[in-house]
Amino acid sequence: MLKFELVQTDKHSTNNLLRRKNLRFLRRANLIKLVVLHTDLNLNMNENIIFIGGIHGVGKGTLCKKLSEKYSLKHLSASEVLKWNEISTKYNKKVKNFESTQTRLISGLKKIITRNETYLLDGHFCLLNKNGNPEKISEETFLKIRPKAIIVMTEDIDVIIDRLKGRDDSKYNYNTLSKMQDLELNYSKEISLKLKVPHINIVNGDYSFFSKFLKSYENIN
Repeated sequence: MLKFELVQTDKHSTNNLLRRKNLRFLRRANLIKLVVLHTDLNLNMNENIIFIGGIHGVGKGTLCKKLSEKYSLKHLSASEVLKWNEISTKYNKKVKNFESTQTRLISGLKKIITRNETYLLDGHFCLLNKNGNPEKISEETFLKIRPKAIIVMTEDIDVIIDRLKGRDDSKYNYNTLSKMQDLELNYSKEISLKLKVPHINIVNGDYSFFSKFLKSYENIN
């Protein structure tokens, strides 16, 4: 309930006072609303996520496991966070509904992320849609995650095809994977510029520069 202290008996002055107090209240209410929206946008993650992108079979999981052990970081897989096994089969790479999938990811991260940890989150900037064509993940997803750095792994397509065949015994079209990898790299650069965060491309498994980045970050913190 609002309480107004009326110090004037003049009707005109009283109305002005009430109007000013109402305006102050509205400004305060709008400010609170903006703060709530801003907090929801950033998910209270405090920019403690390093996003590791790359297409299927590029080696994200292997690299994250190695680096998380070396630098005492927490490794998260986007597919595990959003519980992909609940909405599709393990080896299916096609996504029917991008929006609901990313909503599951953000919801899952909200439950996991804490301020006193730094995370390596391996995921994608593009995925295969229900027709099997590469498609960008909504920019909004990355604005909500707000990673402190973006790392994208790229690899020779023939190597990736061999890995995927050995992993899930599936055949993938060379041109589709090549197009997907180009889209992944270029779109990740766009997102890094939008967020004004570092962008590092790990080519053919050479993560030496990224390792230096982690060391410098470790020293700062």
